[in-house]
Amino acid sequence: ENEKHRHTSIVCSKYLIDFTSKLQTPKMWALLLATIIFSTEYSSSPVGRAHAFPQPSSSSAFTSSFGRERQPHENSSPIISTAPQTTARRDSSPLNCPYFQQCPGCITSESYTNVPIVNSAKLFFSSSAIQQKAIEPRDNFYKVVIPSEVRGWRTQAKLAVKPKSTWGVGCVFGLYERHSHDIVEIPNCVVHHPHINQAMDILQRASYNVKTPAWDEDTGSNGLRYVQISVERITGKVSMTLVWNANNLKECQPHLSRLIKECKRLDRGMAMTAENNNDRQSGVTSELFHSVWCHTNDSPGNAIFARGEKNWHPMEGPEFIREVIPGTKFKDRQGLLHFNPMVFRQGNLDGFDEIAMHVAKSVGGGSKVCELYAGIGLLGLTALTYWEKKGDALAWVRCSDENPNNPRCFKRTLNSMPSNVTGMSKEIPGKKNRKPNRKQNEVSLDQIMKDMLKDNNGNASSTHSRDGRGKTSYMVASAASALHQGQALGADVMIVDPPRKGLEEEVLVQLCKPHNPKQLYTEDPMFLEGPHYSINWANDVHTLIYVSCGFDALASDCDRLLKGNAGWKLESATGYILFPGSNHVETVAVFKRKAGRERMI
Repeated sequence: ENEKHRHTSIVCSKYLIDFTSKLQTPKMWALLLATIIFSTEYSSSPVGRAHAFPQPSSSSAFTSSFGRERQPHENSSPIISTAPQTTARRDSSPLNCPYFQQCPGCITSESYTNVPIVNSAKLFFSSSAIQQKAIEPRDNFYKVVIPSEVRGWRTQAKLAVKPKSTWGVGCVFGLYERHSHDIVEIPNCVVHHPHINQAMDILQRASYNVKTPAWDEDTGSNGLRYVQISVERITGKVSMTLVWNANNLKECQPHLSRLIKECKRLDRGMAMTAENNNDRQSGVTSELFHSVWCHTNDSPGNAIFARGEKNWHPMEGPEFIREVIPGTKFKDRQGLLHFNPMVFRQGNLDGFDEIAMHVAKSVGGGSKVCELYAGIGLLGLTALTYWEKKGDALAWVRCSDENPNNPRCFKRTLNSMPSNVTGMSKEIPGKKNRKPNRKQNEVSLDQIMKDMLKDNNGNASSTHSRDGRGKTSYMVASAASALHQGQALGADVMIVDPPRKGLEEEVLVQLCKPHNPKQLYTEDPMFLEGPHYSINWANDVHTLIYVSCGFDALASDCDRLLKGNAGWKLESATGYILFPGSNHVETVAVFKRKAGRERMI
């Protein structure tokens, strides 16, 4: 009922957003303020309610620009796994954090969907400029979801270090205060996974016992600079990365070895105490540490990690942390995602699992998928697994990213997945076939000619992956470079998950090009003719799934996509509160355009 009462002011606000861009004089701003006050008071009055704009009937149907008849959008979408009732419950759950207003991580301790960035996103997607380009215009276009519980969700944390005392004996850990390098200690942070807090307690006590030096920013002294803790959700164990202000591993000694040895000693002592006391509530019934790494970084500035593999040093334990592929269970044996500290890993994996499932369902069965900014390929491999289970397997998935450490994790993940999903035979790490079957990956000239003749229009199509190894491939390249090397040729779906700065300019240029019906259909750039600049490297993409971690960049990119002449329309936009309490939102926006040619089989 309240939504109906506010309907008039919502409609007015859509036009006011466009109007504000033209305000040039104080009188015009005064007119805007008067209009806002009037629309608010008028919509809440009996007269305003009587003249409110009518809501669309539940029995009516919308006809999109694609010529398909669509039913009105309901409050709950089958693509979004988290129910509205669950989001409402989580939104009203207080954080009860003892460090609130001291720690810079959170700006609110309740009503997590009512933060400035989310309100800006709602206004943007409800503006007339966006609604005119939406497939199905509607109020409340931008849905907001809290995909995980508001406490204990963080499974990866990066913390700064400072000396425990002026004498430099031991270390304390926390976050920098806003606009300063003074550290706020958060030993019992309520958003941390409990095992992160336990690991930090062990590390702090160990640093005091062995007198570990902490890095001093003013003097640039040798010492512990940052620490990263990652939790493996399957086992509850943690991988710890110690970032040392040093040029090489030798400069970290002997303090590094002493600290690791003391951490292991305290860890064993806690595990034995918990086992003797049958302390199941603490969660520590075995040793806590999965692995320990050291990263050397003596560069100036605030960057936690330095570039280059030479800075990474495995000290203890296995290389990879393993996580279940979203939408599957560990007992299903559908494969495990592999992460090491050298690759990007989300801080809230429970919440990002929901985003991954949203993306997978939006891809559509039987699609050919290009994923840019792929990381270890989490989104693409989730879609591959999901549609195989649905019985409408994807044709192929091509992933790319510029981090050279990603392919190793990607390959280990593929080896853990069933061969019927990946379309390739498993490789046993460390072993090679004595007599490799060369014919298995070879394609004859006769077969290539047959594939070319399958298309009646003379277009070159191929059912073979470009590397001859199943349905998946990985390219180490920037997004723009990957496009120009043909990663999106033949793809009908593109997934992008760029950093906060948004899409690269050349990626936007290619996506804003209209479909060229005269361009040869091919999945391999060797068949393309004509000058390089004339090629549309995303010619056959008709679905774009944009996963954004920076709303300002998304708004700019969205504006360019919709105002261009490539025919893009906005199908949906969903905000995910991955970090409850912070002024941050992740958005999944799905764009569609008419397919330039029928999907190739």
